[in-house]
Amino acid sequence: MKAQGQDVVSLGAGEPDFATPAPIAEAGIRAIEQGNTRYTPAAGVPELRAAGARWLSSTFGLSYAAEEVMVTAGAKAALHMALNAIVEPGDAVLILAPYWVSYPALVTMADGNAVVLPAVPEHGFIHDAATIEAAIRTHKPKGMLVNFPNNPSGSVPTRAQVQAIVDVCTRHDLWIVSDEIYATLLYDDATHISPASLPGGRERTIVVNGFTKSHTLTGWRTSFLAGPRAVVDAACRIQSQVLGNACTISQAATLAACEQALPQEQERRMRAFDERRRYLVEQINQIPGLSLTAPRGAFYALVDARAWCKQRGIDDVALAEILLERHLLATVPGSAFAIPGFLRLSYAAAMDQLRAAVVRLTAFGQSK
Repeated sequence: MKAQGQDVVSLGAGEPDFATPAPIAEAGIRAIEQGNTRYTPAAGVPELRAAGARWLSSTFGLSYAAEEVMVTAGAKAALHMALNAIVEPGDAVLILAPYWVSYPALVTMADGNAVVLPAVPEHGFIHDAATIEAAIRTHKPKGMLVNFPNNPSGSVPTRAQVQAIVDVCTRHDLWIVSDEIYATLLYDDATHISPASLPGGRERTIVVNGFTKSHTLTGWRTSFLAGPRAVVDAACRIQSQVLGNACTISQAATLAACEQALPQEQERRMRAFDERRRYLVEQINQIPGLSLTAPRGAFYALVDARAWCKQRGIDDVALAEILLERHLLATVPGSAFAIPGFLRLSYAAAMDQLRAAVVRLTAFGQSK
């Protein structure tokens, strides 16, 4: 539609509108200029594995040796390697909804069976331990896949809530695959707590993290997988057959990201994200039929549009289609994340785009 010249406002992609910070991009350029473009070990260059371990320690309090950290071609590749390392054919894997759309497919590709625990918007999208334990007793999974700060809801559990998850998994001897790619994108004094940082968590948690979202390294395709040595070694062997190594040039850029904190750049980004977040919360809650709980992490607004769907006799997929076709507003239907009746809007977009989106949502609400 854009190629045809239509003025589409797209809030679908989870990709910051900021450029990759210059010192990081320049490290990639230097790698090319210096001929640093050859294969690396499958697990990543040793310097980057060590730097990743230091970054996980200084930023999140996670203690890993360099050999317990590997470099992958983005967070999805890390999840793929992790699941293939621990899942045997037919194993169930519990997924807490709402979830990133790729999770069930990644479990299927590992020959596992995805078991989705329905979303609990009435509890701030955080499942309690009793609900999780009941699902574990019913489905007897090999492990569970969690994502906090959450995409699409922006939910961030407390330390006690994360410890409760770890305790349940300890009682049932389950793996925890923890997607923490949004861990540094937090608001309202929220704190990210990795399951691997809590008692009983480290030995059963596989952490996926990196700079993809925080530093706009989306297209550079590098992230970290960290966990018990045996799992990381297995994931390295899988990666060596699947893709060899993460892009050598991107590894050089990621090494610079580990070594240069760039606090002013991060503060600038977070101020902008927070301004956008507050704007959407204020404006959307003024539109009859819509509601939005303030997200505490990531950069997504998960808008409750169940009233609109009920009033018009449509589901969220049809709603998203109408918004696109009639109002030139691209959103992602909640059903993609296992939360029907909702719409996900990304506020990793400029304010003028968000203002236009609010105008178009308002217009739809006033239409017959």
